[in-house]
Amino acid sequence: MSETTSSERDPDTEKNPAGKRTLLRRLRGRIDRYRALGQARRVRLEQKLEDRAATPALFELVPGTARGLLDARDFDNLERHIGYTIKHRAYFLQALTHRSYLQFAQYPQLKSNERLEFLGDSILNLVIAEYLYGEFESLPEGDLTKLRSRLVSGAALVQHAQEMELEQFLLLSTSADAALKRGSATLLADAYEAVIAAIYLDGGMTAARDFIYRHIITHARRDELMLSDKNYKSMLLEFVQSKKLSSPRYVTMKEEGPNHARIFSVDVMVNGLRHGTGTGHSKKEAEQNAAREALGVLGVLPRATWQQGEVPSHA
Repeated sequence: MSETTSSERDPDTEKNPAGKRTLLRRLRGRIDRYRALGQARRVRLEQKLEDRAATPALFELVPGTARGLLDARDFDNLERHIGYTIKHRAYFLQALTHRSYLQFAQYPQLKSNERLEFLGDSILNLVIAEYLYGEFESLPEGDLTKLRSRLVSGAALVQHAQEMELEQFLLLSTSADAALKRGSATLLADAYEAVIAAIYLDGGMTAARDFIYRHIITHARRDELMLSDKNYKSMLLEFVQSKKLSSPRYVTMKEEGPNHARIFSVDVMVNGLRHGTGTGHSKKEAEQNAAREALGVLGVLPRATWQQGEVPSHA
């Protein structure tokens, strides 16, 4: 085997000092880049660890809050109270989160229920307006507005929320929770509207409408709404006019008792037939009671509303 010469043993860089320096610079540049990437990774990792330390553990009671996040058992309980099977819990978690809670519990993905409250208010007003428009065909716009206001008033929504014990699911600060217990129930009505929006987003308009009908537009509450002004004479007049019947005529049948405690008895006649009898300490009171009985006879009011006994005779 022939002997290898020194020129064949040495690489080009050994014969070319400038090429060797170029190669070294490239190697140093690559090392510096890897060092910078490693440093950036360490910074990101340290930031994640800091963020994780700052974020409270899930379901943990954070100082300043009245309760921890809702867990699976809470959601099961919520479903029973609202009568709806939840598909996406995030909607309902937001619906039950008051802005005061977020001042203490810094969960990155958790938002207050204010936007859902806005949406729920609109859905509620639409469904109620739709119902009243079809149910009270003879009422003018002004009266329909009054009826809607009664159904969607803050006091009414608070009552509905309390009936389903919604307050036990609210995410509040300790101060907001104390205000709620003292009787400041506005946030309870807001949460109720937010829950309506959550049902709408989770299950669609049919689910939201069904919830509103079951919890607000029940048969009993419909009668209470109709009677809220206690003006049975106006109700009777409106009804007979809608049926193209003659206007009611009130006839005082008798007066009894001393002057300081008179008792009046009044019959109300519709199309020449007696539809109701009422008594009272004034003619006005007796006429109202007669009109109430007539509304029961005509099927406008349930029997329990106007009388405990038998339906009176028309004769």
